[in-house]
Amino acid sequence: MRHTPAATPVDAGRGFIGTMTALPAYDDESYLDFVEGLRGFALRKVTPVAASQVRREAERRGSPQGIEELRALSDPLPAVAARNRLLRSTQGMNWERVLESYQTRREELEAELARYEDQGPARLELDPDFVYPEYYDSVHYHRQPGGYHADALAGYIYHYGTKVFHIGGNDHDESKIANAAAVAEPADGRVSRVLDVACAIGSTTVAFKDRWPEAEVWGVEASAPLLRYAHARAVRLGAEVTFSQRLAEDLRLPDAHFDVVYMSTLLHEMPVEEGRRALREAHRVLRPGGVLEIRDMQQASSPIDPWADYSRDFDSRFNTEPYAYPFVHSNVSAFLKELFTEVDITPGHMTIWRCTP
Repeated sequence: MRHTPAATPVDAGRGFIGTMTALPAYDDESYLDFVEGLRGFALRKVTPVAASQVRREAERRGSPQGIEELRALSDPLPAVAARNRLLRSTQGMNWERVLESYQTRREELEAELARYEDQGPARLELDPDFVYPEYYDSVHYHRQPGGYHADALAGYIYHYGTKVFHIGGNDHDESKIANAAAVAEPADGRVSRVLDVACAIGSTTVAFKDRWPEAEVWGVEASAPLLRYAHARAVRLGAEVTFSQRLAEDLRLPDAHFDVVYMSTLLHEMPVEEGRRALREAHRVLRPGGVLEIRDMQQASSPIDPWADYSRDFDSRFNTEPYAYPFVHSNVSAFLKELFTEVDITPGHMTIWRCTP
C-alpha cells in the first residue's frame, strides 16, 4: 500500500501531468504539444512512406552493399529527407524548450531533490566515489542536453522530454506499467527480490513494486541526477523501493540473489562488449529458475531489411545513439543462448528476450 509522503512537492505552480511536474508556463506546454504532434506525424504518416521508398529503391537497384551505399541510396529520397528533417528538428525543439522551461524554477527544483533525499519509504544510495565510464560520460543520449548525468535537473528534463518522445503514450506511466505487468514470473511463482537494471527515473521500478508489493525491489542506474529524481518521485508515490548508483556491468550485488531481473532499452546504449559484461552480471545475480527479461531493439535480419538498417543507422548518426547500430548487428540472441539454459524470443520492433539460467 502506498504511504503519504512527508514533503510537499514543488509543482511549478501548475500541478502535475501524471507523475511528472508540469512545465511552469502554459505556453511551454502548448509549444511541446505541437512538437509532440509533429513528431507523431513524422513517425505515423511520413515514416511508412519513407520506408516504402527505401525498400522499393533498394529492390530496383539491387541490394546495397554496406551502410555507406544504403545511405547514398536513401538520403536523397523525398519522404526520407522529410522524415529525417522532422525527427531531427522536433528532437532539438523538444529538449531546448523543456530545459528552458524548468530552468526558470531551477533553484526550487534542486531544493526539492535535496529535501527528498533522506525521506522514505523509498531508499537512495549514491556512491560518492562513482566514476562514469568514458563510453557513458561522452554521450548525450537522444541529444538530451548534458546527457543523463551532467545536469542536476536531468530527471525532470528526461521525464518530460520522454513524454514527447512517446507521443503521449506514457503520460501516466501507462507504457511502463504495461511493460512491468507483462514480465514473466519464474515457473515456481516465487518473486521475493526484483532488480530493474538501468532504471532511469524509476517508473518501471515503482510499477514492479505495485505488481509485487511484498517483494524487495531495486532499481540500479549510473546517473546520480536520474536516481535522485527517481527517489523523489517514488517518495511522492509512497513506493518502498531502493535506488542505487551502480553500473550494469559491475552490479556489486550477491550471486543468485534475484528472482526477476529486468533490462529495458539498455544494451543499445552500451558498446557491445560492455553490454555482454552486463548480461553476464545479470546471469550472475539471477537465482536458478529466475527470469531475466530484456526489451530492446530488434536485431538485424538476414537478409538485411534496408529500411530497418537505414533507420537504425540514422539514430546512431543523428540522435546520439552511437552504440545502437553495432548492437542490432551483434547477434545478442546467440550470445544469450550460450549464457542461459532457456531463451524465449518474442520478435518485434522492440524484441523481448526471456531467459532462464
